[in-house]
Amino acid sequence: MSTKDMIQQKYKTARNNLLLMLILTVVNIILYMTGSDTMMLFSATIPYFGIIIGSVSGSQMFFIFCACIAVAILILYLLCWILSKDHYGWMIAALVLFIIDTLAMIGMYLGMGEISGILDVVIHIWVLYYLIMGVKYGKQLKNMPEEPVNDIELEQVAPSIDGEEVMHSPILRMADTAVKSRILLEADAAGHHICYRRVKRINELVIDGYVYADVEMLMETAHALTAQMDGHVFQAGFDGVAHSYIRVDGVQVARKLRLY
Repeated sequence: MSTKDMIQQKYKTARNNLLLMLILTVVNIILYMTGSDTMMLFSATIPYFGIIIGSVSGSQMFFIFCACIAVAILILYLLCWILSKDHYGWMIAALVLFIIDTLAMIGMYLGMGEISGILDVVIHIWVLYYLIMGVKYGKQLKNMPEEPVNDIELEQVAPSIDGEEVMHSPILRMADTAVKSRILLEADAAGHHICYRRVKRINELVIDGYVYADVEMLMETAHALTAQMDGHVFQAGFDGVAHSYIRVDGVQVARKLRLY
């Protein structure tokens, strides 16, 4: 996994925890309205206690007012989760909202002279941690330069063997070095390292650590995997009889007997 992939995964984890907090807050409100004493701590305080205060006030208008505030806050959290997928600034908004929620909760417990809410405070700090990490990794993703592996735009570089224009082949993915694989043939040519390998039922053409072409087959038959880059045409495959081969611009640079 590349550095960018790891940062994206951590940012996704932060967003997932934001969604979990939102869902459990809604669950808490539903449990309260149905008469249950159960409360999920991984949740927001203001919407939940807003409903409680409104319901015990005895005023229908005040309850509606509190309910509207609670719903508005929940909608804001939902928007933060949805829009933070593409803009980490919404994670900042979610963090600010939850900081206010945490301060309100602490003030409420101090006002009541309660110390039983210490676990609630700890869980709020846990949520804040994930939101802070979301802001951190979201900023890193925004400032991270584009990696060549993600650029799938084709670029004309040279004519092909048949005189037709060739394009720079897109990278399919980074070659996984941790997975168990069988190297069928390797060669160094035209300033690149070419590897023809099999991973489970997939044969791959790997150039400088990136997969440019692949084919999946249970029983291997004659095939050729081709990639075009830097003005050269790279090809690796099986002749269907007994040999693997690697060719560059139509010239065979490596050949090996395949016994199995």
